[in-house]
Amino acid sequence: MRGAWLAAWLWTLASLLPLPARACAERGFQVLFADGLEDCQRDQSRFVRLANDRQIDGTSAVVVLSHGFTLSSAAPVLIVADGRYFPLDAPAGSIRIRINGDESASSVPITDWGSSQRPMMHAFNVLASATLPAGNHLVELVASAHPSRPGRFMVGAGSGMSVLVQPYSQLTVSGFDAASPIIDVTTYDPANGIDVIEGALDRPFLNLLQHRVGNRSGRPVWSVGMVSGRGFNACNNGIDNGFGDALLGLFGNGICQGTENAAWSVNDLHPDAELQGAMMAHSVHALQPGEDLDLVLAGSELAFGSDQGGSSSGAHENGVCWAMGNVRMISATGGTVAGRAPTGPNRLCSTYTWRCVGTTEGTPGCPAAGTDVVLASAQVPVPAGHDGIVLFNARTRIKADNG
Repeated sequence: MRGAWLAAWLWTLASLLPLPARACAERGFQVLFADGLEDCQRDQSRFVRLANDRQIDGTSAVVVLSHGFTLSSAAPVLIVADGRYFPLDAPAGSIRIRINGDESASSVPITDWGSSQRPMMHAFNVLASATLPAGNHLVELVASAHPSRPGRFMVGAGSGMSVLVQPYSQLTVSGFDAASPIIDVTTYDPANGIDVIEGALDRPFLNLLQHRVGNRSGRPVWSVGMVSGRGFNACNNGIDNGFGDALLGLFGNGICQGTENAAWSVNDLHPDAELQGAMMAHSVHALQPGEDLDLVLAGSELAFGSDQGGSSSGAHENGVCWAMGNVRMISATGGTVAGRAPTGPNRLCSTYTWRCVGTTEGTPGCPAAGTDVVLASAQVPVPAGHDGIVLFNARTRIKADNG
């Protein structure tokens, strides 16, 4: 391996609560008039982390991580889980979040190692949210092999789950469980005038989900968007059997975003990788008072246009034909403690914002393998009296350079 390359992004979401008499703030402006900050029910929030690899032996659900808590009154809950999993046999590994025994609110990332000629470790991200009544509750991260592809796999040590009780942000949620419409676009067909290059705003895409968030607080706020699901090969369109690089992103008001606002997700749906894999995306937008944002989940394909003519693959049409399934899109808007730490300068509609983070062959400009490399950083001010409950979340794409 000559080098490993990363495109990285970090965001922060937190909550400020509550009002006197142990009543929790419901909107951002209420915090400004609070005499003090109390715990309310937010002290039921937890981050739980897997200490050792956990083996999943078949199609029966195995509890990987869990958190139980008690609410004195109804409250919203946001759950975010991230980690890694890898095959022992050749199963399709499924991860999801269970709330009081119910998995219907969860995204379901699935990686089908049985479809791969080179099964490898894969990242996963799972999202869920719910408004829960007063009483005892149990949130679990569960894993199993999909019945269509039984077998054994491991959930890797270090995988974690955040349970944020009573987030200060307002949550907007949308999603679907069945398969999306097929995404089969064309990015390179010069005979018909199609040549999508890096940063081009004419990249074709299919609108998979959309919801609107707005700022009615009277002050500038952040809106953080999160997406999780599974992408899979959906048809043979006559171009490399429909295999190729699936591209998933978040558009703002119908416009492709820059790298300061959104991060693309790419998965190579190919037998050399896998024909189904976990996919995720996220974004962050600053909203001024009275401003609305239509957040669109966009399905497209990685483009190999004329600007890639000097690459090893050259300019060509990416033949991927794919779809998404078991998707959740959650926007968290209005958190008083929020921020972002993108990597590098802002590049509009960019899918190739790479930096080398390690080499075993002395590649110029790359640090030696094993070197700690800061991908993104930012200072996050937490006001005096804040309860200290802050959710940090980061996303990155990684690839090996085989050239």
